[in-house]
Amino acid sequence: MDISHPEYRVWALDDAIYGPVPMDTLRAWIRDERIHSGSWIFCEQTRRWQQAGDVAGLRELFYVPESDVTAASAEEVRPALLRRIRVLSELSEEQLAIFIQFGSLVHFPAFATIMKQGSSGDSLFLVIEGHVRQRIFAREREILIGIQESGGQFGQISLFDRGPRITDAISDTPVTLFKVEGESFRELCRLHPEIATPVLLALGRTLAVRIRSDDKHLCEMIAMNC
Repeated sequence: MDISHPEYRVWALDDAIYGPVPMDTLRAWIRDERIHSGSWIFCEQTRRWQQAGDVAGLRELFYVPESDVTAASAEEVRPALLRRIRVLSELSEEQLAIFIQFGSLVHFPAFATIMKQGSSGDSLFLVIEGHVRQRIFAREREILIGIQESGGQFGQISLFDRGPRITDAISDTPVTLFKVEGESFRELCRLHPEIATPVLLALGRTLAVRIRSDDKHLCEMIAMNC
């Protein structure tokens, strides 16, 4: 085998394994939507299985940097569309109309990588429709962190600290999101603190619930090892 041109096998949706095939064939199958980011790929050279979205030479075909996502204009978003978002539940119709001006509607097909672990980005994503899976990889295994459905949100930690993304975010279905970039949210805080404050408190409550749960789990683990 020519190690300078490794070949690959694909575990397909019909549970059959196809290959070996070269990288160019994999890329063509992605364009034909025969492979999605969660498809398993076996590299003959390294003797390892990886998901297609994590294979060098393929991942760029799935992941679009947050700054490059094409968005709908604010005029296409109505306040009623955001009424289902839990962290916006305390805003009036008039306040929602103002909030809309600081974000944009974005759409992703199923199996798209919306957010990549370790990548830069400080946008907050509010889920209008669809399911988004948050995951990490440990010892080459996918670990599910959570599922965000209509009314939920993700990305809020980097909104606060501008640090790298902690998890991947993958669309399990076609999704519609309302995206608020960090700079836009800071502008909202400056111009409309009466709108930003209840949103920040709601986001803080969601983080507090998660921290409290994690702390309880940690205390239980410590107690079991005493």
